[in-house]
Amino acid sequence: MTTATRETWIDALKGWGMILIVVGHVWSLSDVPQWYMWIFSFHVPLFFFAAGLTFKPGAAPLGEFLRRRLTTLLLPYLVYALLGYVFYVLGYAAAQLAGKTVSQFGYGLWWPLLGVFYGSVGDGLLVNSPLWFLPALFVAQALVHVIHTHVRLQWQRYALLLALFAIAAGIEEDIKAPFSLLPAMAAAVFIQMGLDWKRTARMTEISTGQRWFWLVVLAGLSLLSPINGAVGLAGPTVNQPVLFLLFALIGIGLSLLFVQLASVRIQDALAFIGRHSMGILVLHMLAIKGVKVVLSIGTGTSLDTMEHSILWGLLVLCVASLLMWPAIAVIERWLPWTLGNRRQAA
Repeated sequence: MTTATRETWIDALKGWGMILIVVGHVWSLSDVPQWYMWIFSFHVPLFFFAAGLTFKPGAAPLGEFLRRRLTTLLLPYLVYALLGYVFYVLGYAAAQLAGKTVSQFGYGLWWPLLGVFYGSVGDGLLVNSPLWFLPALFVAQALVHVIHTHVRLQWQRYALLLALFAIAAGIEEDIKAPFSLLPAMAAAVFIQMGLDWKRTARMTEISTGQRWFWLVVLAGLSLLSPINGAVGLAGPTVNQPVLFLLFALIGIGLSLLFVQLASVRIQDALAFIGRHSMGILVLHMLAIKGVKVVLSIGTGTSLDTMEHSILWGLLVLCVASLLMWPAIAVIERWLPWTLGNRRQAA
């Protein structure tokens, strides 16, 4: 086992989660295979958990806290949600000129524009759909901040957070609240878990042999996650709430052990991805959708065929990844404020 600094393993954890998120957006979700159910059972809860690892509730008054998050979370959301809409309009026009009927453009022009300001995913509301995570993170962190300010006992905090989770799970089929409110209510408990893990974890006291043992055990248990069906926090769609929480925690534990047991080379590679996770988050769906539309128009292959083909999906993934990295480098160097950063990257 290699010893990594706290920052490195947290970045590696984010990098591992981001890989799962990008892969999870390449193929279709209409006919969900078993391995997709496995990914979606924990990859987004993992990201909220990772956000909790560096979260410091109470470090600033609520007003100051919200002001900072406006810059670091909501500004990137607005910029790249509008950019997603511009991509949508360009693709819509290209399809019209080519005389192609593309299902992704079936919502017209006004409904996706409304989605930019509604801030919740689904029903064609948000073209750059992964961006739902940013307003959800904003609201979820605000909830945890308020609870930490006014509730002192740990069990009471978890009781409130689990109650919010239960409410979100209970009404998610009937209500699509704006600003990703329901996903935020469901996700806040994972931020709290990450915060408490950072404060109390003693993973370094566990032997390497024990870590490998638990890695195998959790990996085996995580393979049972499809029994809860296709789930995802974006809806949120949790199906059976207890099973959702159980498999999310199993996947988070598995991921923690994986990044801790990984070699230095793998840790560094994952940490590199993790350090650029904001850029990947805001751009990857635009790259994936753009590549799919161009390939569909150029080759005559339907989007449905691409989204159900392993080979087409791998091609889309490779091309989109190659396009993303130079774009991220340019943005981090010249437009860092669009990613919530004050300083230019080297």
